[in-house]
Parts: sequence; C-alpha cells; structure tokens
Amino acid sequence: MKPPRTLDPALLIRPELRALPAYHLEQTECRWKLDQNEVPWELPRRLKVAVAQALAEESWARYPDFHADALRRELGALHAWPWEGVLVGNGSNELLALALEGLTTIGGEVLVAEPCFGLYRMFIQKAGAKPVFLPPRADIALPMDEMLAEVERFPERPVVLCTPNNPTGAAATVEQVEALLERMTGPLLLDNAYAEFCRYDYRPLLARYPNLLIFRTFSKAWSLAGLRLGYLLADPRLVTELIKIKLPYNLNRASAAAGRAALEGEAAATRRVRTILGRRPQWARALAAAGLEVFPSEANFLLVRAAGEDEAARRAAARAIRDGLAEQGILVRDVGGYPGLAGCLRVSVGSGGALRAVEAALGCSPQTPGLARLQPGAVRGVAEARSIESKGARLEPGEPRRATVSRSTKETRIELSLSLDGGIRRIGVPNGFFGHMLEALCTHGGLGIDLEASGDTHVDLHHTVEDVGIAIGEAIASALGDRRGLVRFAHAYAPLDEALARAVVDLSGRGSFHWSVPPELLDTWVTAEFPLSLVADYFAALADRGWLTLHLDVLSARNGHHAAEAAFKAAALALRQAIAIRPGSSDVPSTKGTLSA
Repeated sequence: MKPPRTLDPALLIRPELRALPAYHLEQTECRWKLDQNEVPWELPRRLKVAVAQALAEESWARYPDFHADALRRELGALHAWPWEGVLVGNGSNELLALALEGLTTIGGEVLVAEPCFGLYRMFIQKAGAKPVFLPPRADIALPMDEMLAEVERFPERPVVLCTPNNPTGAAATVEQVEALLERMTGPLLLDNAYAEFCRYDYRPLLARYPNLLIFRTFSKAWSLAGLRLGYLLADPRLVTELIKIKLPYNLNRASAAAGRAALEGEAAATRRVRTILGRRPQWARALAAAGLEVFPSEANFLLVRAAGEDEAARRAAARAIRDGLAEQGILVRDVGGYPGLAGCLRVSVGSGGALRAVEAALGCSPQTPGLARLQPGAVRGVAEARSIESKGARLEPGEPRRATVSRSTKETRIELSLSLDGGIRRIGVPNGFFGHMLEALCTHGGLGIDLEASGDTHVDLHHTVEDVGIAIGEAIASALGDRRGLVRFAHAYAPLDEALARAVVDLSGRGSFHWSVPPELLDTWVTAEFPLSLVADYFAALADRGWLTLHLDVLSARNGHHAAEAAFKAAALALRQAIAIRPGSSDVPSTKGTLSA
C-alpha cells in the first residue's frame, strides 16, 4: 500500500496569485459605520417591500434573464446611452475583472496609479497580466502628468484609472482623461464608482472614444451595497464581445429587481447625494479642527492624515485615533498600509448623528491626546456666569430664565433670544415648514423666542435645521442654570388625526436622543425640501447641546408630514412639563444631590 500523499493543495494555485494578500475587512458591530464608503441611508422601505413582493410572485426554480436586459435598457435610458452598450453584474468589481480578462494579453502590462483600490492587483494578475504601478505623489493627487507620459511612451497598454480615487478621493478632470484617450490605442478602464459625488462627468467621452469603459455601482449613492450590483458603459461593439466571456445568468433576480426599483427612486438617490455633498465640507472642517490633515475629496469619504514628526509617529497616531474611535462605537478605515499613505485614515461622510459622535470622540477620547476639542457657539446668558461653559450657574428664585445665543459658521448665522417662561414669539428661518414646527414647539412648550437664522439652503437645508437645534439647545442649557427646583422628568403624547407621537424628557444634564418611527416612514419626506430624518437631526442637536435626554417615538402615522407635526408637539408638551418649577422647592431633583454633567 502506498503511503498517503502529503501534497499541499495550496501549491496548486498559480504562484503569483498565491503570493497575493487576502482582501479582508473585520466586520465589527458598531454604532457608526464609517469604514466602507457606504451612504448612511437605506433604500426607501416602500421600494424594498415592492421588490420583495415582486420576487415572491416570480419563479425561483427558473433561471433569470441571461443578461438582465430590462435593467440594461433602463440604465441606457438613464445615461442616454444605447442599452446594448450597458453590461450589468455583481458589483462593478466583477465587471472590471471580466474586462481585464478580455482586454489584456497573457504576460502583458496594465498601467495603474498608486495608491489605488487594493483589488486591482489581484484582478490584473488573475487575468494573467502584470500590473505596473506609478508611484504616489507627495500631495496624494492623481499622477496624471506621469500617466500621460507613460501613455505616450506605450499607447497600446491598457490603463486602469480610478476617479474619484479610492482611497484618496482625488479626481481627474475631464480634460485630463481626454488627453489620455487622445493618445491611447489601448483600452482605458475608468473606475467611476463614486461618480454621483464628483463634479466631473466623463460620460460624454464615450461617444468620441470607443476604447473607453466606464464602471459604475449601485453600492454608494443608490444604497444597494448589500445586493452587489454594478454596471459598465462602453461602445456596444465592445460590450457584444465582453458578453461572450461573461458567465450566463451572472445577475440574480433579486439584484436585478432591486436595481430597477432603485432607478424608480432616482429622486431619493439624488437627495441622498445632495445631502452628502452638503455635509462633506462640514465633516472636513470638523476633522481639521481635531488636528488632522484633510485632503480634498470628490467622493463620499475623506482621507485624513494624523500629525507626527516622522512616518512611524504618524502611523502610531493614526492607530490610536482609529482605536479610540472604535471604543466609542465608530469605525473608520486605517489605510496606512497603502503606498504613500502612512498615518492616514479614510472616513465616510455619514449622518449628522455620526458627525456629532465623531466630534465628541475626537474631543475627549484619552486615546487621542492633543486633538483639539470643537468649540460650541458662543452663548450669553442673563448673567455672565450663566454661559455655555458654566451650565451650573445658580438662579435666584423668581429670576427670569432667559438666554441669548449668537452662532456663526460658514454655513449658518443665528441670533436667538429664548425665554423658558413665555413671551413674544418671532421666528425667521429660510423654510416655511421648519418655521411652522418651531412655532408649534414654542407655543406648546410655553417658550418665548426671538430667532433670526440664515443658512446655505441652496446647498442643503440640513445645516440650518441642525444649527438652529444646537442654538436652542445651548440656550435651554444656559437658561436652566443649575436646574434647582425643576420637575425634571416628564412625558407627553400628541395626536394629529391618525398620527400619534410620544416624548419622554429627562433634564439629566446628559445629552442623549433616541428616535423611532414606523419603518415605512423612515425615508419619507415631509415636504419637497424637508425629509423626516431632519426632525431627528434637529432634536438630536437640541438634546445634545441642551444636556437633556429625549426619547421621541412616532407610534403611528400615515405620512411624514403628520409624523413630524406630532413629534414636534409631543416634544414641546413634555419639555414644558419638565422645565416647570416645583412650588416651594429649590433642591436639585436628583438622588445624587446634583445632576450629572
């Protein structure tokens, strides 16, 4: 009998592929996921339900369409491009790998610029070709001049160009891409996964350059990362040939149906993109204020570099920041292993709540020493001692509970006078519905207010809504003084026809906000300019800066408009009770003898 064979089966893999590192990302549970360039909002629930219902009615025992032609036709219409020049697959990565297999020669070279998406090397080597990497520039910009020189020297060599680039966010101009195409006889594979967030549109080049392939994805702006759906746009003659080497039935029924549903919700995707673009400068300023170097970005993420005297110090600082954020439930991507990116982190542009969490973590985490704490807007109370920095100032019995706030940022300017004990109500904000809600909040909350707010509403209403929430929260905190004699705990229900909302308030001295709405309302819009999610952003900011705990639950509602109105009224009624003074009492309403900071 022959002895058992001891062959290592790993040796059966081609050596150049065996030498590749495995692509891996730890899937850690967290509160704020900012490490994979996803958008923070789901596909509207009504569309998800429609897809699920359609799938339930289809046969799962039958193969899907060979090439998902219905989706190809709709994508062609979206991009004003012949549908025969569209190809869909399981993410744009599958199609990029497919194109490299069809467009490269065994042993031939493919030109790529570093730093770049980590899978390019594997795709190229799997196709049997050899990657040639241009070294990174010191400023992290795409090395377009160097690439142009290489193209002039070797015009038939395929080029992979990621713009906007992952992981840097840098992008090439249309003129720079066209300069390459003018000189190339080989294919240009343009990875345009972050297209919707970029000012440059390369699609018009398709009509003039048949050697251009543009790869796009549904994973980012379209909120479908979990279903793996991408597509490419190219000359129909080229797509006809690529179909020959594509696996048949490469796209399942669920992904194809979800893609078509997402296209039906194009307006929602556009709003998500506008929100991200409006928040990107806000995130950049916050990260810069925390002592990080922030690089320009044309994507839905930002590349930042930690400070340090040398490369080793920057790497150590970046790891400390990454780990400190992780301890606060915030995941960011450490990209320090990429060429030229020592000490760098990649941070997705997330929601308003995520930004506040990052600001707080970078301002106080012991793992991130030396990072600057972000300063709140200046607040002036009725006495100098009762400012935002001295929330425990003593109020004498009968003293008016008032505060004024002056807040100015690059996006907004706010002047506010607030009285907790009533008074005139004058509200000037650049959105009618928001003004109506603030009027309801102050009327039912028994507050006096004189508010004048302006902001960059041509970019996004979010900045103004959130900053008004910050200002009112800071004014409440200042006007409450040391919080002696308050009722402190309160709850209220508010109906509006079929809608019902509940608010529970604790003037605890700790800023905390908890929000829930029926799932089918999560992505609804109150008005054409005001998403229901802005209600949560407003109250989150108010609770954070007002040092109060607020649970706000929409228990039922037919639409976002009624949900928003009921939520504002419930919060107002609960707040009115909580800030009331208990007759004959001047103690701090806490078993600890003091309210927690």
